Amino acid sequence: MHSLLGFLLFLAPTLTTTTTLNFDTLPTPHGLTPLTSYANLTFTHASVFTPLSPSLRYIITPNDYNCAVSSPNALIGGRDVEGGRGMGFGIAEGEGKGTFELQQFWVKPMDFPEGGDVRVHVFGYRSPSSPIERRGANDEVDDEGHGEEVLKWHVDFPAGYHLPFLVKMDEYSKQSWTGLRSVEIVADYGEQKLDWEVCLDDLVVLFEDGGSGADEGREEYGRVGRGDVEGQVVLGDGG
Repeated sequence: MHSLLGFLLFLAPTLTTTTTLNFDTLPTPHGLTPLTSYANLTFTHASVFTPLSPSLRYIITPNDYNCAVSSPNALIGGRDVEGGRGMGFGIAEGEGKGTFELQQFWVKPMDFPEGGDVRVHVFGYRSPSSPIERRGANDEVDDEGHGEEVLKWHVDFPAGYHLPFLVKMDEYSKQSWTGLRSVEIVADYGEQKLDWEVCLDDLVVLFEDGGSGADEGREEYGRVGRGDVEGQVVLGDGG
């Protein structure tokens, strides 16, 4: 009897839950507030903001009123210091072996970059250790000797005005972003690779190994650019 029960449990599928993180229920006093945790994930160097808030009228430009794909809020972030750690989110320390899959999200560079492209890098880490310890100059990740795989992908935004761009990780990177403990997002501007802030919205993650959350569900829409395994190029003046 016990052997049969053990065999059935072995065959049972892993509990997974898909969650859309839209940040819309979070309060934003004065239009902007730092974010440290949300939907069972911890966040670093990120803030929730309401693009159409009157408090931000002279802080952000009308070029960024479209950041919130689902109204009213979106996420904004960048590096803490030039060349330092980027905006990130992941499983909280002490949460055991829980992991998640990054399925898709919307992203755009803030304001109206002129005279140079903005490259948005996405790093996926399958270890709870600090990603900044493995990322060197020019945002190249060195995972030698760590016994793990670090997933990397990027998208290029030409200079000019942009609408939010829908990133579908499996389709664009040609690999599944599963088994993640954390994700880091950084953006470089121009040939000098200066830090540039980006806004995100409607992150879709699949919690694995007993994670929790609620699938809010939404229709997928957006334009698809042309890309390859490593990178995606946004075409036109809006993606």
